Amino acid sequence: MNNDICFLAEFDGGSPARSALELAAGAAGLAAESGGAAVGLAYGAGAAAGAASLGAAGAARVVVLSDTDGPAISLAAAAAATIGDDAPLAFLAPATPNGRDLAAALMGLLGLPALGPVRAVRIEGGRVRAEQSTLQGTVITVSESMADAPQPVIILALSGTFTPLEGGGGAASVSTAPSSDAGALGAARIVESHPADAAVANLEEAAVIIAGGRGVGSAAGFEPLNELAAVLDGAVGASRAAADAGWVPYQLQIGQTGKVVKPALYVGCGISGAIQHRVGMQTAENVVAINKDPDAPIGEFADLFVVGDLFAIVPELTAEIRRRKGIPS
Repeated sequence: MNNDICFLAEFDGGSPARSALELAAGAAGLAAESGGAAVGLAYGAGAAAGAASLGAAGAARVVVLSDTDGPAISLAAAAAATIGDDAPLAFLAPATPNGRDLAAALMGLLGLPALGPVRAVRIEGGRVRAEQSTLQGTVITVSESMADAPQPVIILALSGTFTPLEGGGGAASVSTAPSSDAGALGAARIVESHPADAAVANLEEAAVIIAGGRGVGSAAGFEPLNELAAVLDGAVGASRAAADAGWVPYQLQIGQTGKVVKPALYVGCGISGAIQHRVGMQTAENVVAINKDPDAPIGEFADLFVVGDLFAIVPELTAEIRRRKGIPS
């Protein structure tokens, strides 16, 4: 067993996914603590051509599992062979459908322990220590690998757990995973896909999120939030109540059964702040809440709680930001 940190890197059209950039940075940081190197396991369309670019994101070397589209679980045998031969300290996977599938397969194929989804990871005394939310975010637990059972630990990391590197080093060295029997999992195929609406921003990458809840009242009620998000170069999100009502697509839902986000600024409009929603946005750097109810739970953890009518406050806020930015009304 060595001190390297492996990570899963998804590619599409030759470019790494946001999750790949986050995990590359996370692996590089952990490898610096462990005394090892960050090693990527790349897959997806254009992975072979784009693998070297992960060097700028923090990877020292990259092993290409596949260069075509397909579910990550179909590459479980190749990933297991690579990790089994390399025996790294940890393997980072994104807490996405593909990441969860592959992590579960590796647990079964290699008999490895897994932690997550986690919100923070560090190396202490040669052990991997990870923090995760439990009981719907009300309790933070810290788990660590066992010193007397040296084996890789699989870590499922939530979006935003690590921050992509700005700039970075040169190209990573690239190799191809040796051929192996793909087994039954290798037969997995994508038989149908439904691309996300290109007009809907990726909440997991947004630095600013303006979110609406039951208090927005209707689909039309989201228009002021859209305008505020536009002047702040942000994205619009929603609580489950708003998504269930059909006011916005489920792609915009934030919370326990939706997206987990970590923006620099989160503005909750007409959102009560129930624990199911809090789980999805509690790691935001700054939380502003606008609500008529002075006793709304969101006020307990918001950095700024504005009590009032969002339909009066949001347009005024938008107008003031436009004025300060010199944007015509």
